[in-house]
Amino acid sequence: MILLRRFILLILLCLPASAYSSIALFKHTQAVSQTMSALYMQGLSEGNKKYEKDLESYKKKANSTLKAYYNEDPVQAEKLNASWGKLKDLVIISYSSDYGWDIDAEVRRDLRTYQTDLYQLSLTKKTKPLSEEEKYQFALLQIESIIARFFDIASVYNGALSLSNTESQRLDPATMSQEFKLSLDKFASSSNDDTLAKKLISAKNKWEFIEEGVVNYSDQSAYFLVYATKKKVNEVIESGISQLP
Repeated sequence: MILLRRFILLILLCLPASAYSSIALFKHTQAVSQTMSALYMQGLSEGNKKYEKDLESYKKKANSTLKAYYNEDPVQAEKLNASWGKLKDLVIISYSSDYGWDIDAEVRRDLRTYQTDLYQLSLTKKTKPLSEEEKYQFALLQIESIIARFFDIASVYNGALSLSNTESQRLDPATMSQEFKLSLDKFASSSNDDTLAKKLISAKNKWEFIEEGVVNYSDQSAYFLVYATKKKVNEVIESGISQLP
């Protein structure tokens, strides 16, 4: 069994990364951002079990999608695994009488860096033509990345001041949001299903309702609405993926 796995890995290493799709990477990036959002929502909601359950579910999804990424790019997947492997068991939030619900500052920093690196890696995959499924998956990872950054900032005492200029530039919610909305427009206009097209436009409208406060970090008290809205938008995009040929 070990020899077989090594043989398969050797074959994969001999193939260029471009020979594979980017779906597993996109899904891993999405899952890590979902993990972040659930983590910080657990704290912002003062330990609500609903978000604790979401957190555990998304962490499992992040683990499984990273394993799947080995089939797309085993070398890069191994690099990511080195980082995520150190982080995943530390992605927890706890309560103390001094600080309330909080995450270790070093873990927060490392998780933010990992998410930003993932987004940048995903961006490099757009240099080649994407399949329709990849386009939908990229839209999903964009909205989840934006929302995760919002919750990261909403849950730290110094807010956006905790971001370095580099972090702000490498994951820019305002730019990403414009691209995301354009993607929704394209999905709606190219869909042969009128019902799906209407749902996509409705999803865009829902996003625009919370967009300004999210991308500018200016409405950090509306986190319950933000979390619920992104789930609804996510469901519409997932339904679009399910209808692809």
